[in-house]
Amino acid sequence: MLKTKMMGALALTALMGLGAIGPVNAFAEARALNAPATNFAQQETVASMTDNSDGVISYKDKASGKNFVSEDNGATWVSEEDYESSHPTINYDWWTYDEYKEWLELEKKNLQEMADEHTMVETSEGRFEWTQEMTDQCIAEYEQTLNDIKNGLLVSKSVDGDAECMTTFNPNWVSTTAD
Repeated sequence: MLKTKMMGALALTALMGLGAIGPVNAFAEARALNAPATNFAQQETVASMTDNSDGVISYKDKASGKNFVSEDNGATWVSEEDYESSHPTINYDWWTYDEYKEWLELEKKNLQEMADEHTMVETSEGRFEWTQEMTDQCIAEYEQTLNDIKNGLLVSKSVDGDAECMTTFNPNWVSTTAD
């Protein structure tokens, strides 16, 4: 007997091969910044990217005590207030290890049931039969994610309330330096 189900965001992510874990890019929108840093000797770098890629960096001006932000590795700067007003805070709902582990146990049962019942799945790419191979692949990816969470990776359940949007963040992706 064939059964039809709609796929959830996590199963589709794994199925489509988009389950790769990468850094959060909350600052994807590049802006022309118009406040150049002056008298750099009076500034203290607070946070910076560790490679030469364009990234978001900030410094605290020692004289004024104000923070400034750059999205182009220091070529131009804006006040922290101006930066925050043009980049609203994103709200993330992160999985805990125990929550993800509990979800994974249920998902293993659901995915196995789909394979056993030869469930027909509908996606934007078309309709296909869910297989044991797909179940095994999803479970392996989910177990890796659980292990990553155990080792400190943050994995979102939702981004700004959107459960179809997922992101990851590792605190090791941020570096801090000071004068």
